[in-house]
Amino acid sequence: MSDTPKPAAGSARARRRLVSFLGTGNYEPTRHRFPDGTEGSQTRYAACALGQYVAADEVAIVATAEAKEKHGEGIETALREANLPAPTFAPIPRGESEAELWRQFAVAKELLRPPAGAAVALDITHAFRSQPFFAAAVAAFVRAVDPAPAAARIFYAAFEARREGVTPVWELTPFVELVDWAQNMMLFLRTGRAAGVAEKTEAFGRELGRRWAAAKEGEPPALAALGKELRAFGANLETIRTAALLLGDGPGSAKGLAKRLEEARASAASLPPLADVLDRLQREMVEPLLGASDHLASEAGHHALCGLARLYVGMGRWAEAAAVLREGWITRHAAPVAAFEGRHQGHPSVDEEARRQAEGHWNCAERAIASRVAQVRNDIEHAGFKRQPLPAESLQKRIRDLSADFAALPSAAARRQEAGATPIFVNLSNHPSASWSAAQREAARKFAPEIRDWPFPAVPPETSTAEIVDLADRLATQLLAEVPGVTHVMLQGEFTFAHALVRRLQQCGIVCLAATTRREVLEDRGAVKTTRFAFVRFREYG
Repeated sequence: MSDTPKPAAGSARARRRLVSFLGTGNYEPTRHRFPDGTEGSQTRYAACALGQYVAADEVAIVATAEAKEKHGEGIETALREANLPAPTFAPIPRGESEAELWRQFAVAKELLRPPAGAAVALDITHAFRSQPFFAAAVAAFVRAVDPAPAAARIFYAAFEARREGVTPVWELTPFVELVDWAQNMMLFLRTGRAAGVAEKTEAFGRELGRRWAAAKEGEPPALAALGKELRAFGANLETIRTAALLLGDGPGSAKGLAKRLEEARASAASLPPLADVLDRLQREMVEPLLGASDHLASEAGHHALCGLARLYVGMGRWAEAAAVLREGWITRHAAPVAAFEGRHQGHPSVDEEARRQAEGHWNCAERAIASRVAQVRNDIEHAGFKRQPLPAESLQKRIRDLSADFAALPSAAARRQEAGATPIFVNLSNHPSASWSAAQREAARKFAPEIRDWPFPAVPPETSTAEIVDLADRLATQLLAEVPGVTHVMLQGEFTFAHALVRRLQQCGIVCLAATTRREVLEDRGAVKTTRFAFVRFREYG
């Protein structure tokens, strides 16, 4: 993939194999000008010129029987006179049938797989008919399937572009590298696995940088920096680092990747096909995650979470999608401090206690959807080790449906706006707030400016414990649905029901209180006493 380095004095260098095609044309003598600007001696065969340029240790000539008969002796003589190794001939058929074309493919494939540590130079100057296409296809195939493909360079001596007897030799390696890089980028877009494309991008960027520096024409695309950014972004994507992806502005974030893409695209004029791939990466993977800034409990945060969930669903990464959807739903009930507002050691942080309260609030307010999400998440986390695990297709459909449902919801900020900006103190008792003392109403308004009455239900003495718990669940769900701005509840009534309801509301992040009073005797006339209960304070249930 890169220029063959010159070895240091006394060091062993990698062996170099030159693979060259030979046709039946009448080749004219010419001098060759190589990509580095140097020129070779006059010869009829590009293989001789390139053999000297790359300092080949072995030369393999791919030729039909007709080509070998016409040029075999001539190319052997030319190579010997150039102090190059004697060639080995790799016979191929003429390519007049599909079977013969596949034979050509197989021969070229084996030649592009030299011994470990060796490098390959492929010369397609004298290739005939479809042979150049096959050569490029074989090079791309070997690079795609081999775990450690040999470093390969591809050359073409453009005899038709010669000037004053000098034929320019074009290096076509960047075109194959571009296809190779684009394939890895598409794999990243489909799977989110970034290690391969990051490595290819960094290497491609370094190679283009060297070649642009040698040519001294313009600036190369800024791919090396993009490769490092892709590696960091992919690591966050693979490990579901939600805050780093959606709120960060450094390496590994959507904002950081957008910045590097812009830098690479600005210089892509020097290699136009880059823009097609970079634009698709920006459109499909980066833009859906942009917009959030301070925290995720906002309109922009909700859209970014939707984009991340959809991204995972599109990649078929169902466990990650389920995790994001669950946390996204909780975030709709969370204050900013529970949605990565603030920073710890330079990174977005979350108030865990506030997050637990938001989760409880969600479980109470949206029990049906919370149950659906929990079923899917638990099914995935148990890896099918359940009594009746869902079939794969059913599980995938449920996650897709949940993603669509989540995207259709208002954001956390919109939900709070719907609930009203004013927190509400709920009086859940049989003592209407209108009959409270001024001191009690003043104390309640210190918790929330609005007081709203909610009748304590009748609890028949025959009711079982299970029925008490069910009644408490239903009332908590109804209360949170109809009074979404509730923050505090004064709860007084039948003891067992009050206990069950307090536990449920506390799980939802609601502060539960009781009014404490002092018994005062106003008048004592023997057998008749006049008393009152004077409000002292609100005391929170532990």
